[in-house]
Amino acid sequence: MLGTHSRLLAMFLIAAVFSAPSAQGEEVALNQWHVGANLGYGSMTNPLHGGDNLPLILIPDIAYYGESWYFDNAQLGYTFVEHSEHVLSVVTEFNPETRFFVDWHPSRVFALQGNSFASMEMDGPRVVDIHDVRKRQWALDVGLEYHYFSSAGQVTVNALADTTSVYNGWRADISWRNSYRMQRWIVEPTVGIKYANAEMNTYFYGLQQQEVTGLDALSLGSTLQPYANIDVSFILNKRNALRFHVGYIDYHSLASDSPLFEESSAVTAFIGLKHVF
Repeated sequence: MLGTHSRLLAMFLIAAVFSAPSAQGEEVALNQWHVGANLGYGSMTNPLHGGDNLPLILIPDIAYYGESWYFDNAQLGYTFVEHSEHVLSVVTEFNPETRFFVDWHPSRVFALQGNSFASMEMDGPRVVDIHDVRKRQWALDVGLEYHYFSSAGQVTVNALADTTSVYNGWRADISWRNSYRMQRWIVEPTVGIKYANAEMNTYFYGLQQQEVTGLDALSLGSTLQPYANIDVSFILNKRNALRFHVGYIDYHSLASDSPLFEESSAVTAFIGLKHVF
């Protein structure tokens, strides 16, 4: 069972997924901390058997930008190419897939209550609970991230590989987003697609040899996972805004092959107040 430190780390990863980046063309003050908080109600659904939905109550938003180095929630980066339309950085961040294996429910404190007997039902469907498999470790990924800015929006492309020998694979992402301002309203849609190679998918969502009684080792192939989200803010004043966020990621290509999946998608929804300190 992953402990409290893993829950905290997962919350920062959620913040990275949940936070809306600065709108294109916006100037960000350098050499100072940017701290905010989102307080409200929401959740990120967990598509895995036995997995708890991830609660969204208080979501931090922490960033620092220097001349070249920056920290933005869970991502640390160094920008070595920066022009008005093109930005290229070396980035490092924890692999976010571990968030689905974190125990959020209080009952998980008691190990016996966290156990599942699904693997003992040999005549039933091929279902594996996340508490029947070995703990998935946190992996630190490093790679390149490129941003292209235009009047039509911002295109982001990145590719990162495991540097901690946890899953020995790599992943990539391409997305488009834009920011539309209408008086006090800000609407920010994002669409994209994620790539995960076979080694990454097998580590997180496959099965190792003798990991689950009665089931053989299971290797998975590479997948593409389309996603979309929309972030809507209503500005109250300089430091406060009402915020609504909804996001969707499609795991169908994984769910059809992995017995860990109960659902083929994960949905994030949140409504609340954003405050900038």
